[in-house]
Amino acid sequence: MDEKKVREAIKIIKSNYPTSGYSMLCEALDIAIEALEKQLAIKPKEVVGGIYREFYECKNCGSEIEPLDIYEDYCKWCGQRLDWTES
Repeated sequence: MDEKKVREAIKIIKSNYPTSGYSMLCEALDIAIEALEKQLAIKPKEVVGGIYREFYECKNCGSEIEPLDIYEDYCKWCGQRLDWTES
């Protein structure tokens, strides 16, 4: 899915929330927004100063990403898409 389209869908849903009487719809939209936001890749946080090694942490859930997990596109704990590109 195109990242630009995902960001636009999130923006549209957030800006067009019903103002009253639609709590179930609002809850469904919150779930949809959360799912869409997890599809947008974020860079993991590099943590320096581990006991004997450097490691990474998911910025979404704070879970440690093991050395072998750097080949995965998603956090195995929360499903957040990860961006491993150099910047």
